[in-house]
Amino acid sequence: MPEMDGYQFIAEVRRRPATRELPSIAMSGFGRRADARRALEAGFNAHLPKPASLDELKAAIGRL
Repeated sequence: MPEMDGYQFIAEVRRRPATRELPSIAMSGFGRRADARRALEAGFNAHLPKPASLDELKAAIGRL
């Protein structure tokens, strides 16, 4: 995203009352546990490392 990164984006989503509870999945090229932890701490509900299969994405959505 040219204007902001995913962490800035989710901070803005969580800041706004109308979108605060919106489920969100971080999809990242980084797949370490620390990356997943950072995404969850930032406000994402889940983290999927790229490339993620359609089945993995469906499973993550199902857990939201």
